[in-house]
Order: sequence, then C-alpha cells, then structure tokens
Amino acid sequence: MPKLLASTQRMERRSLRLDTLLTLRWLAVAGQAMVIVVVYHGFGYPLPVGWALAAVGISIWLNIALRLKYPNAHRLTNKEAAAILAFDIVQLSLLLYLSGGLENPFALLFLAPVLISASALPPSTTVSLGLVALVCALVVAAVHQPLPWAPESPLRLPPLYQAGVWLAILLGMSFVGIYGWQVAEETRQLTDALTAAELVLAREQHLSALDG
Repeated sequence: MPKLLASTQRMERRSLRLDTLLTLRWLAVAGQAMVIVVVYHGFGYPLPVGWALAAVGISIWLNIALRLKYPNAHRLTNKEAAAILAFDIVQLSLLLYLSGGLENPFALLFLAPVLISASALPPSTTVSLGLVALVCALVVAAVHQPLPWAPESPLRLPPLYQAGVWLAILLGMSFVGIYGWQVAEETRQLTDALTAAELVLAREQHLSALDG
C-alpha cells in the first residue's frame, strides 16, 4: 500500500493541473487581446483585427469548454496537456502570421508552451512540442502578413535577421526546456525523498503502536 501511494503521488506530480494551465491561458488571452487593441486602435497600425480577435476567441472558447467539462482539481493526462499546449502553439502561429511572422517581437512566446511542458510533462512530450513550435516558427517566417507599422514607412526586416530569430528560438527552447526539466526533476526527487521518509516514519509508528 505505501508503494502504491508513493507511485500515485509521483504520477500526480508529473501531471499538470487544469486550474494552473487555465490561469496561464487566461493571462495569455488577456495579453493578446490587449496588444491587438493597442496596436490597432491605439497606434492605428493596419492589422486584420477581425481574424486576430477570432483567433483569441477560439482560445477563450476552449478555456470555457475545459472549465465546464472538468472539475477544478482535475489533473490532465499527458495527452490532454500536450494537445492543449500544441493548440496554443498553433494559435500563436496564426496570430504571428497575421502580424509579421518572426518580425513580430512576440515570437519569443513560442518558448512558453515548451517551458510549461518541461516543468510538468515527460521529456518526450516536451521534445515533440518543441518540434511543433519550430516547424510553426519556420512556416510563419516564410509566409506571413506584413508587420503592423506606420503605412508611410513600412518596416521590412531582412531574411537573415528572421533566420537569426528562428535560431534564437531554437536555442531558447533548448535552454528553457533543459533547465525547466532539471529544476522540476530536482524538486520531484526532493519531494519523493520526503514522501519516503514520511512513509517510513508512519510505518515505524504503526509497528510501535502494535508492540505497545
């Protein structure tokens, strides 16, 4: 029974709580909507705002659907979490396609799903999500709408610069993925050791009670 309990606890620590992921996704939705409004209405830069808000709306719909389907304390399976994070990568890619591709400074947000995965999901899942993000980044680097900028002085960054951005994303994913996994793994190992010590102590107390 103690071994089964410890195994269950390890599995729970290697999963992602829906509540945690939804909180992060709501922050992302709020940030995306704010940037769209500021760029389009505040700066007056040209932007396919309807499509951009539609992409954000799909993410809102998914958040609501997940909240209605699962309880607050639900822990996502690896496949569920990976599917949601993959969706986030694709949704970000759509927004970047509409707003300049890798010329857009928010392209660095490709790192976020990889870091989340590295801290809570198996390494194989993190690698798969990293590959999805790199492919999506490559696509939006090659095909995208112009970067929202003043019409009288459009900004065009050379392909070599965009290649450098893609390489920076690759290196950034590698760093945050490895570092995030290492920190999470050390935390899990420490928690496992504390759990094992608690189980041994509980067993000793139980044996002492029987002897008494």
